[in-house]
Amino acid sequence: MKIVYEYSHLGGSEILQVQYPEILQEIFDVIKSVSAKRTKISKEKTMKGRRLYSPRDMNSQFRKEFDEREFRELRDTYTITLPDSKTIITKA
Repeated sequence: MKIVYEYSHLGGSEILQVQYPEILQEIFDVIKSVSAKRTKISKEKTMKGRRLYSPRDMNSQFRKEFDEREFRELRDTYTITLPDSKTIITKA
């Protein structure tokens, strides 16, 4: 897979470029190693029967490549409370 566009959320790309260039290079290597395949058949009304890229297949390839490089997923959960409300949103 090749990188056509990059979106840097909260300057994350710039932080990687300056402070962790070796990790950024590993991420680029993982992206290059993934081979997107059109294995999903669309059921959508406007594209019925068209072959699309399979997100499940791509995600499993990404997971495998990152696991081989000993990257681990980190999820942070938190609770949101709204002022003047009894509403609480957990595990956001």
